[in-house]
Amino acid sequence: MEGSTIGERRRSIIDFELLKRVTMVWLIVALMLTVTGIRQIAGFQFVDGDDILRLLQVRDFLNGQSWFDVTQYRIAPPDGKPMHWTRLVDVPLALVTLISTPVLGLHAAEHVSAIVVPLVTLYAVLLLIGRMSFRLFDEEATGLSCLVAAMAMPLMHQLRPMRIDHHGWQVVCGLVAVGALMGRDARRSGWLAGLAMAVWLAISLEALPMVAVIMGIAFARWLRCWEERAWLVAMLQSIFVSSVAIHLATRGLAMQSFCDAMSPMQLAAMGIVALGATGLAQVSQRPRAFVVLVLGTVGLAALVVALQIAPQCAKGAFADLDPMAREMWLANVRESRPIWEQAPSLALQIVLPPLVAIFVSLGLAARTGHWLHRWHLEYTVLLVAALALACTVSRAAAFAAALAAVPLGWQLSRWLRAIRNLHQPRKQAVAALGMIAALLPTLPLSLLMAATPSRAAPVQPQAEAMPACDASDALARIGPAPVNLLAPIDLGPRLLLDTPHRVMATAHHRAGTAISDNMRAYIEPAEQAHAIIARRQVQYVVVCTDLPEIEVYRREGPGGLVDGLVGGRSPDWLQPVETGSREVMIWKVVG
Repeated sequence: MEGSTIGERRRSIIDFELLKRVTMVWLIVALMLTVTGIRQIAGFQFVDGDDILRLLQVRDFLNGQSWFDVTQYRIAPPDGKPMHWTRLVDVPLALVTLISTPVLGLHAAEHVSAIVVPLVTLYAVLLLIGRMSFRLFDEEATGLSCLVAAMAMPLMHQLRPMRIDHHGWQVVCGLVAVGALMGRDARRSGWLAGLAMAVWLAISLEALPMVAVIMGIAFARWLRCWEERAWLVAMLQSIFVSSVAIHLATRGLAMQSFCDAMSPMQLAAMGIVALGATGLAQVSQRPRAFVVLVLGTVGLAALVVALQIAPQCAKGAFADLDPMAREMWLANVRESRPIWEQAPSLALQIVLPPLVAIFVSLGLAARTGHWLHRWHLEYTVLLVAALALACTVSRAAAFAAALAAVPLGWQLSRWLRAIRNLHQPRKQAVAALGMIAALLPTLPLSLLMAATPSRAAPVQPQAEAMPACDASDALARIGPAPVNLLAPIDLGPRLLLDTPHRVMATAHHRAGTAISDNMRAYIEPAEQAHAIIARRQVQYVVVCTDLPEIEVYRREGPGGLVDGLVGGRSPDWLQPVETGSREVMIWKVVG
């Protein structure tokens, strides 16, 4: 039985049976995500501020802003702040918007793109997962792998309607690269993997750890067999050439180096490593120690050159961030924090399925031989690396969940077979528990919490990142002419979307100085706050009394500007504006 369900099968890249099973799961999941998110969809409510800024970036481009200019000019006016995001992710959103606008109008077209593009990304993820499972296992395991992916909350969080930020596309790129490792033609598959990794890195340098692991697998293949050196060489050549092409296509001839995005510094390092590996591959076979020494030396040279070009990057991408912004904002971005700082239910969803998948993958390696044995061992390495990354940066859990779906789909098919065929209650119970661990890892904890409710209030609410405050109606009272606002940084993106106004800062690290000024203007006493507001040319001050951010400012700065404003004490240089709302308070700067 096992022999018929484990084994590499020579099939076309896209098989009708594969498409049928993937499409069936996708239709069900897409419908469920749409129905469960109908309130957010109907209200044009996004998951977080990054989704809104992505939409604004697309809108600015369609309104005539240069393709090569990703500056948000309504953040930290008058100069604005450049975003570190690539234009590549804007393309599908812009295409759907352009196609829909003549029929629906611009606003409705943007709404459609915010629904359609994440669901297209979801289909791509399921198809890539299904393709790997389809090649290794049978049709039942293929459908179950897609089902496991569909029930992985860390993954579905990045693929639901209104989630138009780049995290879903990162998962797609990672799966393409991993799938390419299964190819038989080392050069062609290596170039495909390199292209996928180049796009992945262009989207976010957070891909770097997994790119390094994939490259490490190709390097291990070289060390195992000299004839397999084409894997690493092709990947390095492809990732360099593709990255240069992407840079030219999206950044033009810009030569400034950045620590948080692909730029000439990273391209120079890639070029050195690609040239070194290409040259080494041309010589006759050498001992493993020689290969390690040469490529290690090349890698060190690439690092030295990169730091010569941009020495500031030796301290990390956020080295220049103001200490206040680092401590009060960056350190509290929950999705970038490790699992031990997350709620237990979320930590279980992140850890348990990939952990089960690691043991399943090791079991598959033990059951198979030759190429498949090595493949399952390599896949185990990928799972371990992805899980380790997810444990340190929670938003990386989406990729770990996607990888885990392939072996878990196969294991799920075995558990189902055991439940159907075994007549021993004990073994059936073990199979059922395994299925729960793979599909519903938080169920035991949820049942325990329901059985033993706690009267203690949570330290921090487990809510969506987007604030509930709706200040757009109140701001309509100050007129349609664009003005400069001091507003909570979490509220900034929504204000930019709903109004023509400008804000001092949003929660994006390249606006680090503006973030700190924004915080200090609320926290400092009125006199010091006035100096910041005057320097930043702020015309109106906005406060949402029910925002946690405002409570943090009051706690950090008792007696400060916002503490006084909420308490009914405003300085003489601020004039209250009637808003018609008890939650939204606005003052005009008059002095």
